[in-house]
Amino acid sequence: MNKFIEGLPSSIDVNGRKIAINTDFRVWIKYEELMLDEDMKADKQIMEVLDTCLVDDFSITSLDDLEKLFDGLLSFYGLGQKIENSKEEKESEEDDSDFSNPSKVYSYEHDWSYIYSAYMECYNINLFTANLHWWEFKALFNSLNDECLFSKIMSFRSMKITSKMSKDEKKYYRQMKKLYALPDERTEEEKERSFARSMMASMQI
Repeated sequence: MNKFIEGLPSSIDVNGRKIAINTDFRVWIKYEELMLDEDMKADKQIMEVLDTCLVDDFSITSLDDLEKLFDGLLSFYGLGQKIENSKEEKESEEDDSDFSNPSKVYSYEHDWSYIYSAYMECYNINLFTANLHWWEFKALFNSLNDECLFSKIMSFRSMKITSKMSKDEKKYYRQMKKLYALPDERTEEEKERSFARSMMASMQI
């Protein structure tokens, strides 16, 4: 469906029930943090997610309700698409290639100043005062100008260092990777697996 016509969602469907959700982008940044917290017990994680994301109390009458609820939340987080388990990474076809596997590209926690500056530079949006739907925030995030510093930082982090690069290029990109490295070096695939583990843990309560 055309989002310009129907508008952006403010609820999810759980076994035929429309469940109102908080759509503010800050809520879904918090949701990501909760779902990736592998140290949090599953029952506490469930309660934190429900308190954070739902507008009203939701009575869970069955395990299927809980599963469908978390499926709906995950789909909303993914802009309408479910996050699937990733396939095993393919081995490089070039035996002589010298590259670093792309690490985690960004962190809302550690990159907040870069993200704030990027939105100000590209859209003149102050994220501390803006009222943005999560899908609006992500659409703008995915279309940040390539010339802004944050886009360049993400490019450095995802850059593969190959044998085809000159010695100076390799040195430069390694320096940039080190300069802008994040404490959490999980890849996007590993983040997705963390989401999947959290989903499985919640289903076992």
